[in-house]
Amino acid sequence: MGGPSPIERQQRWMLTGVMVLAVLTEAGVAFLLAHDPQHADRLRSVLIGLAVTLVLTILTISGNLRPAHLQRLTVLLAAVWMLTNVHNVIVTHRPVTSGMLLHTVMLALLAFSWLPARPAIATVVLTFVALCWSASFSTAPDYAGLILLGFSLVLTWYLTRHGQEVTSERGRNAQLRKLAATDSLTGLLNRRAGVAHLEAMSVTWADQPEYLSVLMLDLDHFKQINDSMGHARGDDVLVAVARLLSEVTQPEDVLIRWGGEEFLIVLMGDNAMQSRETGRRILEAVCRLRLPDCPPLSLSGGLAFLSEAKDVRTLVTLADDRLYQAKAAGRDQLV
Repeated sequence: MGGPSPIERQQRWMLTGVMVLAVLTEAGVAFLLAHDPQHADRLRSVLIGLAVTLVLTILTISGNLRPAHLQRLTVLLAAVWMLTNVHNVIVTHRPVTSGMLLHTVMLALLAFSWLPARPAIATVVLTFVALCWSASFSTAPDYAGLILLGFSLVLTWYLTRHGQEVTSERGRNAQLRKLAATDSLTGLLNRRAGVAHLEAMSVTWADQPEYLSVLMLDLDHFKQINDSMGHARGDDVLVAVARLLSEVTQPEDVLIRWGGEEFLIVLMGDNAMQSRETGRRILEAVCRLRLPDCPPLSLSGGLAFLSEAKDVRTLVTLADDRLYQAKAAGRDQLV
């Protein structure tokens, strides 16, 4: 089985942060209650809540439960703890405390954030109704506070749903931007996005143009592969070469599918000797690549530096001209 997805890792870190904050809060409340004889009767419930939160924190950090299961379990335990406090109010006739009101708001926030809409609404409504019912048994019912609590719960629902819609919309926009910038076959940047990136890098390296270079690469005799083995097999070759280029280049290098069987690599921070060595290493790696039922592959390349060109367009044209010089000189070489 594969590891957790990036979203699951993010959720686990967020859960861990919430749990640690809850533990610190409850530990602080327990410390204050332990030194206040007037509220000693509340210490036991706070200690129980602290113990439960510690268990949830350990489960969150250990990774034994998926984030979605931890979220549901957290909401369930928060609801049970809340109903326990409601029962205590009914039995002891003590007032509904501000802590219980805050607990209800926190429960609503967790439920609206982590549960589907209907279970979340049902959980919050039932908890609120139970709290209102318990207030009728209290010696000092705070009906004004309960009315404000009801408004707060509606506001919490609205803000939570609005936040989820905004987050979802941002995710969709980010995905659309990624799709617009990515070549669908190889996963590299497409030509339009690559040009925009190269334009930005040319500004960044304008004071040191000798350290920005582009390497234009072209698969030799690729048309023969398409004609003899079919375009589907040709696509497989392009995907394999793109994957290999990603493996043999540095993380800061920018890989672009320029078009057809052509690739453009933007090298940053390398001098002339280092860039040329990178180009040779790439050509050698492709020559060593072996694909089932496919003839040996090779690349031809042209290398050009920003210091040789007045702008990005001239830079790319110069690299392309040198690529064709490599082709004319017999292929499988770098000019």
